Amino acid sequence: MLSPALGATTAIWLMLAPAMELENGPRAYLSVAVGVAAFVLSPAGVWSRTARGAVAWLGLALSLVNLVLPCSIEALASFATCGMALIMAGIAPWPVVESRSIATATAGVPAAVVSPEEITARSRPLHAAA
Repeated sequence: MLSPALGATTAIWLMLAPAMELENGPRAYLSVAVGVAAFVLSPAGVWSRTARGAVAWLGLALSLVNLVLPCSIEALASFATCGMALIMAGIAPWPVVESRSIATATAGVPAAVVSPEEITARSRPLHAAA
């Protein structure tokens, strides 16, 4: 899955931003804290819907705090990009496993019921700009 990888990569960037002298002061502490939380929650999001939601909320909080704390334009862009990446990692669609029964009948042989698991994704309506 791409979404946990996106969340974990963003978390690594957030944890290393203070070491690259991109963040300082309270923004550095916030960057490391959100990075560690996202690094733990991103892989857990494969199994837990709550963990995916928490990653999205972390991204939203990071983006909103970015508007309040003073910083340079580079740090501003870093937090904005990381916030959006965490939101995308948290709300990305995930495959759904459905079981379907298939009955086949041959001449004189009773129908055998086979239920393979098929991975499908929920369909969403597509709107085109006119």
